[in-house]
Amino acid sequence: MDRQEPRRVLVAGSTGYLGKFAVRAFKQRGYWVRALTRSESRLRERGPFTAPAITEGDVDDVFVGEVTQPETLVGALEGIDCVFSSVGISRQRDNLTFEQVDYQANRNLIDLCAGSTVKKFVYVSMLGEDQIADLAITRAHERVVSDLAESGIDHTIVRPSGYFSDMGAVLGMAKRGFVLIVGSGENRFNPIHGRDLAEACVDAMGSEGRLLEAGGPEVLTQRDVAILAFDMVGKPVRLWTVPLWLARGLTRGIGMLNTQLGDLAEFIVTAGEVDAVAPPVGTTALRGYFERLLAGDPDA
Repeated sequence: MDRQEPRRVLVAGSTGYLGKFAVRAFKQRGYWVRALTRSESRLRERGPFTAPAITEGDVDDVFVGEVTQPETLVGALEGIDCVFSSVGISRQRDNLTFEQVDYQANRNLIDLCAGSTVKKFVYVSMLGEDQIADLAITRAHERVVSDLAESGIDHTIVRPSGYFSDMGAVLGMAKRGFVLIVGSGENRFNPIHGRDLAEACVDAMGSEGRLLEAGGPEVLTQRDVAILAFDMVGKPVRLWTVPLWLARGLTRGIGMLNTQLGDLAEFIVTAGEVDAVAPPVGTTALRGYFERLLAGDPDA
């Protein structure tokens, strides 16, 4: 990649929590940015948990296409020399599966790179994949990792330890007077702010490393997060603990009614019982994030 010329990046997943921060981070670091989205209006709106609205100054070009439908992506990589993808199912929708979105959509992007000017691909997967290897979401992500390795494209896999957006959901529960915890709540992790993770992803685009594990500055447990959330909203601690055996039974029942929702529930339950601690690359503390969320600060 010629570093004397403006670097041109396609950001896939640009309407998601991390994707919105990534669009801004690439632009602020001197990249020419094309956002790939199926809805330009959603790109321009603020996302949940402080994901920013993307303004005209944050992006150079918007390409409207559906990443699960390769025929809509023709021309998306024209003039592009690097691709960033955080495409994946964060909230269940459209009855699409992890196979269709987390794997096939990213596979479509890899295929699109063949014969193109793309020289680098940064893909956001997950940390601790060896502990949750049997889950549908993990299999989908790791197939993308394998396909990138076989593609011959220079690439970096980013593995975050958890997202502040999920911590924002815990704060929301605390506001309502209770927090649901699956299992003992003692599993350790160090979640990272989307803004900090986006900066790390931009760094990964310019690095030669094939792997970047990324976490926030604090190692916490589920209970730590819940107790902090109650403290921030000024309410007594009320934890609703669901034993793992019961949670797994409920997950199987959900899966019998809806396979896609069952897969998502299985991920939530299993992720709640394993540790996921990554090297700290983020600097934003969770208390400060909660404070700004409660103050209605859009740039928390």
